[in-house]
Amino acid sequence: MSARPAADSLFALRARLVAELSRRAAALAQEVRNYPTPIARCDEQLTGLLERRARVTRVLDDVDGLPAVDAAGSLAALEACAARLAPEDLDAAFFGEWRAALVALRAEWRATPGGCGPADAWANDGGCAA
Repeated sequence: MSARPAADSLFALRARLVAELSRRAAALAQEVRNYPTPIARCDEQLTGLLERRARVTRVLDDVDGLPAVDAAGSLAALEACAARLAPEDLDAAFFGEWRAALVALRAEWRATPGGCGPADAWANDGGCAA
């Protein structure tokens, strides 16, 4: 298996995540704008909504700013971004499919001799060893 299809898959996954995060950030912003008033100081639902919007926006900025030059480094960065998202931050079906695609891509790169390179810090169980 060549390294090019894996890189193409990585960039497609990144584009899908950016699109989904953008969609979700816009939906959360709309939800905040339409939040019913008056708002009590102790409104936990609004606080959670604001935290989710901030988290999604931060991850979107991080993913959007990833350099597209090092495929293995980009995969690790995407995996780190996925780990920072809570399941409720994205559509559950998308989140599950996207995480499964990341795992499959990591497995594909592991199966390719030299695909991950010596800097790969991933343990055999698929978790980060560093």
